[in-house]
Amino acid sequence: MVNIVYGPVPSWRLGRSLGIDATLLPKACTFDCVYCQLGKTIRKLSSPKELNPVIGVEELIKQLERKIEKVGPDSIDLITFSGTGEPTLNPSIGSMISAVKRLIPFKPVAVLTNSSLVYLDEVRNALSNADLVSFKLDAADQQTFEEINRPVANIPNIKEIIESIKKFKAGHHGILALQIMLVDSIKPDFRVNFKGEALNCLIEGIAEIQPDQIQLNTPTRPVMEKHIKPVNSTILSAVEERIKEVTPESEVIRVDEERAPLKSIKREKKPIEELRGDILALLKRRPCRAVDISIALGTEKREIEAIVRSMVKEGVIIEIRSERGTYYTYSS
Repeated sequence: MVNIVYGPVPSWRLGRSLGIDATLLPKACTFDCVYCQLGKTIRKLSSPKELNPVIGVEELIKQLERKIEKVGPDSIDLITFSGTGEPTLNPSIGSMISAVKRLIPFKPVAVLTNSSLVYLDEVRNALSNADLVSFKLDAADQQTFEEINRPVANIPNIKEIIESIKKFKAGHHGILALQIMLVDSIKPDFRVNFKGEALNCLIEGIAEIQPDQIQLNTPTRPVMEKHIKPVNSTILSAVEERIKEVTPESEVIRVDEERAPLKSIKREKKPIEELRGDILALLKRRPCRAVDISIALGTEKREIEAIVRSMVKEGVIIEIRSERGTYYTYSS
């Protein structure tokens, strides 16, 4: 069986997160976002009924027990449903959340969702038991939504999605966060979301929802569409101030803020093949630098560098050079 539990992964939003991949490769999603670090959406789905195969709760618990024993519970801040696709496409997501909370009641459970399926009663009910639900909101007008997120057919319009998030918030007792990706482009006709009418609509949408937390981001890893680029720190600050004006009670977390030091996982000498498997499990879910892999796996950076060089030569993974260093990703 393919690993569905991965990490822990250092997260600027959430601390050290043990990940659960509820969909698996090839990438299954309701969106095909221009900035996605996982590349093109292969399985474009619009309903949980379309996902096949479906990961079972029993397999999840078996793998989670093994992982907790290996890394130690103190090295984990929370359990996060996020991976190679949209987690709410899995019709068992509610049962999976409940099972995780029974197994590890002392760790919060988070779900990162693109918000597209929250209009469904069964999805809202499934997410209600999570301690933190982070909803994507990159746009609040239809034109920008379609240009940046590129939803598949039969997904509600962005106004309906916002109304559904508000409906979920009214009945949820945990933390509701919005994850916002600000993007720029070298294409002059691309509708960016950090200025003009698109930003005004986005600010209005955020104000309508009044989330507990806003996670303000810009692409820092290699993205799918090469014309997409990050916004600068000045723009992030300006947008942050506008958000704070309309959400005075919300916490705003920025991607470029200094975060508290992450806990180290339990260090142990691992066989090379086990390390290769752990590295591959990480890179299937997100591009990482050698230092990111080293922190996540509790292994010396020099050893990680030697292994990833070997894996690149074999064609198992590929390297992508960017302003923030060399990233490695799964060679699908």
